[in-house]
Amino acid sequence: MEDRRLNSVPRTSRRTFLAAAGAGSTLALAGCLDGGLGDDNGDTGGSGDDSDLVIVTSESETGTYAASQGIASTVDTNSDMISVDAQPSQGTSDNIGRLGRGEADIGMIQHRAALDILEGEAPYDDLGYEPQQILNYNDLPWLLVNNHGWTSIDEIEDGATISPTPGSSGTRDTLTDALDYALDDYETISVSYGEQAGAMQEGQLDVGVVTISNFDFEAAWIQEMKQTVDTYVLEWPEEVVEDLENDPGVPVETVDMTRDHLDGYAHVPDEAVAINIPYNFVVRDDLEYDVVYEFLETLYEHREEMEDDHAYLGYFMDDEWFTSRMYDDFPFHPAAADFYQEIGVWDDDFVVGE
Repeated sequence: MEDRRLNSVPRTSRRTFLAAAGAGSTLALAGCLDGGLGDDNGDTGGSGDDSDLVIVTSESETGTYAASQGIASTVDTNSDMISVDAQPSQGTSDNIGRLGRGEADIGMIQHRAALDILEGEAPYDDLGYEPQQILNYNDLPWLLVNNHGWTSIDEIEDGATISPTPGSSGTRDTLTDALDYALDDYETISVSYGEQAGAMQEGQLDVGVVTISNFDFEAAWIQEMKQTVDTYVLEWPEEVVEDLENDPGVPVETVDMTRDHLDGYAHVPDEAVAINIPYNFVVRDDLEYDVVYEFLETLYEHREEMEDDHAYLGYFMDDEWFTSRMYDDFPFHPAAADFYQEIGVWDDDFVVGE
């Protein structure tokens, strides 16, 4: 597999995804990782002031980023103590690096990074801080798509170009790990989500991705993609699904694709096997207790006001959503732990950080 860049419902618990980490895993806290993921210079906030928070998620065209703007606006408007600015990013690795360099205060990560952090795996094996989780964000089940008329992963031709997310991220790694169970010869490239349809039309991209956010809805760029090219959802062969189900690093779940608001595909199975990536928000361990508590309390008390901002944010109307898919054995910030105990959604199996 080559890698180059093109410029241009019941669900399982997150404990299933993180079981391989083990209760005895430790976090690597010392030193500074070459390449900029960690920083031991003492910076604790994106602006140098703990009351001015920067939150980072993913690329600017994604629903994930749009929803983070709603969160930032809600807290910024309703808190007299803190302000919040949502900024786009290149994903998990970028977010963890920006936290370490003091360029961000709240960052979205996914299960793969959580596993690697717990196990002390590269590139998170020499961080200068301890990431601590504070909030369940969303689930993104990923489907592979094409415009060639292929309906199964095993129909992908040798040497095909595949963009398993733009840039470099844990999500990209998870999707290529899944593909490696089925394919021997393909080339990974990097195409922005909103540019996938154009790249397919121009013959630069053979296989791209779509997501069914929280198993429920699609972002605007997916709707535009289906209107631009014939979009075929690729099905995973049964024998490959069995392999994926035995790999704790590649969480597999199914998505009901029969609902009217998910129509418009040239081909899609009624129940699509998806690689589901669960995402949470984390902070540095040295972010002030009162700041974290104020962020969560303001978000909780004013969630009705942000419900209409983005489809992601309506899920926060359910108290249980705040902690429904947390990473097993991954430490909570003490302020988050206290807040969740107070609103009655704390699980005694959760771990509290220093």
